[in-house]
Amino acid sequence: MLNFPFQKPEVYYYMFSHLAIFCFLLGVYPAYPLSTLPQPPNPPISQIPNPKSQIPNPYIPFTQLSQKYNLSHEKDYLTGREIFSGNGYKIIAASGMSTILINEKLTVLGERLQLVNGELALSAKDFSKVERILVSPYDRKDKTGKHKGLIKKVVLDPGHGGPFRGCKAKSGLTEKEINLDIAFRLRTLLEQEGIIVVLTRTTDRSLSANLNEDLTRRFEIANREQPDLFISLHCNWSNDPTVRGFEIYYSPENTALPTLTANSLGQKKPDDKQTQQALTHLLKDEYKIRTIEISQELRKHFNKLPTEDRGLKRANFRVTKYTEIPSILIEMDFLSNKTSAKNLSDKSYRQQIVERIRDAIVSYGQ
Repeated sequence: MLNFPFQKPEVYYYMFSHLAIFCFLLGVYPAYPLSTLPQPPNPPISQIPNPKSQIPNPYIPFTQLSQKYNLSHEKDYLTGREIFSGNGYKIIAASGMSTILINEKLTVLGERLQLVNGELALSAKDFSKVERILVSPYDRKDKTGKHKGLIKKVVLDPGHGGPFRGCKAKSGLTEKEINLDIAFRLRTLLEQEGIIVVLTRTTDRSLSANLNEDLTRRFEIANREQPDLFISLHCNWSNDPTVRGFEIYYSPENTALPTLTANSLGQKKPDDKQTQQALTHLLKDEYKIRTIEISQELRKHFNKLPTEDRGLKRANFRVTKYTEIPSILIEMDFLSNKTSAKNLSDKSYRQQIVERIRDAIVSYGQ
């Protein structure tokens, strides 16, 4: 029997138990098994907490909300997110989170979401809080009663400019001048819808004499402005003069994490670092989905133009790879094609292009 000079044997127990774990990780073992050490005394039964008494609030499944308000329910098993959408609402939630997103705005909950019998659930108090939001207008309409989409601010990037003219048609028409004219026209239409518009350039100039720096400054403007959408406008070129049509690109390897702002969260940023980190990744995941959805909406409206649909494409263009917000690059048509170049030189056709882009932006999220 070992002799221990101190009066509290639990001190030795915890000390030697941690030593045992450390030795195990090193591949060596202590000389004495833990069973030979004095065990800490068991607490009185009266001091053992009752698990039932620790449940502060009954939990209600999210499915009750979806049934009551006719919301569809999707599960993303890769990210753990659950999405409830319909009737102008989109709710994004995940087990263990103390916040949810309702129409892209953060709602802080009193209790963390839990899985109850395999279903995502929230406390009764939080259930009532979310329900009050669903029955209120919650920014679904503007003051005129007109339904509006989720996009309230856009950064438009007229590609090229200055010494970087982009491609050039046989007529002498350059890509940089088409991109800028399209951006001006689109800004006018979007502002008529109450959407805030920022342009990366408003004259025939580059943002830097160095091409890489020029591209960097374009996505830096987007990250500083924190819009709901960034669109880079371009015209295409091919060595095959028969190729024509539009292409819509997004980056599959966008690595920039979104900045938590009052605009992205709908309220003040939480102080808890762990919650901030979770929200950052939640928003990042949501922005990826939104980028694809907006691309699909643009494609649908571009199909109304008299040109070919060359589809949605993935490419890591610098201006879309490093933006923190949903970002898309549009190749409007080929200046190398005689018919397309003629169309792009026509102001009425350019107006058709901007109307299609306007319609896609305004309708998204309605």
